[in-house]
Amino acid sequence: MNILYFASLKEALQVSSETVTASPNMTVNKLKQQLIEHYGEQHFPNNILCAVNHEIANNLTQLNNNDEVAFYPPVTGG
Repeated sequence: MNILYFASLKEALQVSSETVTASPNMTVNKLKQQLIEHYGEQHFPNNILCAVNHEIANNLTQLNNNDEVAFYPPVTGG
């Protein structure tokens, strides 16, 4: 699957996209855990927004290798 990173998350990880192979029964939550192990927990807080194939997803959304998964960091304002 194609993973896309946006805004400050893209800057912090120093990568805008990458390809990850989906494991059987992979969910957004399992993918996030895998990414946390690779990049660190600080980059994937509980309130990070995830979209799968251009639709907002939750932690239980099932993933497969044909999916496009995008992560958007929380937005702060002032």
